[in-house]
Amino acid sequence: MWGERADAIPSVIHVAGRPSSRENSNLMGEYCRIVDYHGRPAYRKLGTTTVIRYWSPADRWLIDCEGLKESDVCNAYAEQRGMPHPADEEVVWFVWESQHRSHMRDPDFLVTSMPSEVQLVGRAQNAENSAMNGEYKLVGLHQGRPAYRKAGSRHALRYKTTGDRWLIDLEGFRDSDVCNGYADAQNSKHPGNGLQWNIWDSSRGRHVLDLSVQVIVAPTVVELLGRDSTKENASMNGSYVLAGMHAGRPAFTKADGSRHAIRYSSNMDRWLVDLEGIRDVDVCNGFAEAPAGLPPFPCKELEWQIWETSRGKHLVDQLVRTLVVPRTIVVSGREKHKENASLNGTYTLDRLVEGHPAYLKLGTPQVIRYWPSEDRWIIDLEQGFYGGDVANAYADARGANHPGFNVLRWHIWETACGKHAVDEDVIAEVADDEQHDVRSPSGKTTR
Repeated sequence: MWGERADAIPSVIHVAGRPSSRENSNLMGEYCRIVDYHGRPAYRKLGTTTVIRYWSPADRWLIDCEGLKESDVCNAYAEQRGMPHPADEEVVWFVWESQHRSHMRDPDFLVTSMPSEVQLVGRAQNAENSAMNGEYKLVGLHQGRPAYRKAGSRHALRYKTTGDRWLIDLEGFRDSDVCNGYADAQNSKHPGNGLQWNIWDSSRGRHVLDLSVQVIVAPTVVELLGRDSTKENASMNGSYVLAGMHAGRPAFTKADGSRHAIRYSSNMDRWLVDLEGIRDVDVCNGFAEAPAGLPPFPCKELEWQIWETSRGKHLVDQLVRTLVVPRTIVVSGREKHKENASLNGTYTLDRLVEGHPAYLKLGTPQVIRYWPSEDRWIIDLEQGFYGGDVANAYADARGANHPGFNVLRWHIWETACGKHAVDEDVIAEVADDEQHDVRSPSGKTTR
């Protein structure tokens, strides 16, 4: 999706707007393009069989929990209207409702290629309205544009057609132009990079331009791992939290309170790991080129070169990677009296195996790892990271880039049956405490 033209076929789309209390709310989520089907791109929800596909006989887009099949039976549909893909905010979807025995029009149902999360950064912590800082998640439509809400609050990023503005409203979604901050939308599809924000200042009785405030598309946390603990600069391993903007891109500082940072150098067009922090120099402990087409933040595809004093230069370290994945996965639900109940527990990000994150249950040989030949996440209680396809439990990945998607269906080995059997009670999910403040150094956004 990064570097794609506005009219290009998106590689990732999102479905939002259906409340969890309503039938077919399980259609909400992220979908990745998988194949072309009936002459149009098809998308699959991560970790599931649910797809968005085109059905040419009826000239419709369908959302179907049963996957790709030659049928018009579906959970939701929209008239195709000549669209090359299903992500269009103006399309109205009809969703199946059993009580009506029919697909019913849902004006709040949204299929979009806009980002599922944005970060609001840069408002000084001691300034009025600093509570606006944080991560906002896509929740649906408001006045015809994607709308975002800050987790655990009413705070909203919403569009106002009158005046063509994006508003920051700490009171939530409402049909009012009263707000804590605004930016002229300039016909933008979402409140992301490049807009200038005016924030309410009670002492002046008006909104005042704050160039430090920005809404950006970036993860809250980036994990850096893979540097051998016996080597120079091994302390760079760890979790890095979004700290604001630097040199026009997101900057991250290590969550342990050290000065370590991952930042961008516009002079060199490189991502830098700098153990001395966020600063305006090109000296660094590690770097990776930032080619066009990759996300505007440190991602898995980057190749890192780390400083080696003995050689007097940076050398490629193929094991070092930056990932956007959870640090901690919690597995639960296996009843204590059942075989393989010890798989319950907390697993921590440890390394890359087969190009995917692998997790270790501390103090044990138990791991969760990816097995590429069958596209599965495996829980191995005995053989560790390199035990092949032997598994005490597995879940078909179906595009899930880590095992913490709670929609994955886990199959557990049962000796009495001589096979793995689905246990609907077992769930692997991201630990609840993986929440971080999003703020910029000294409350400001740097150059």
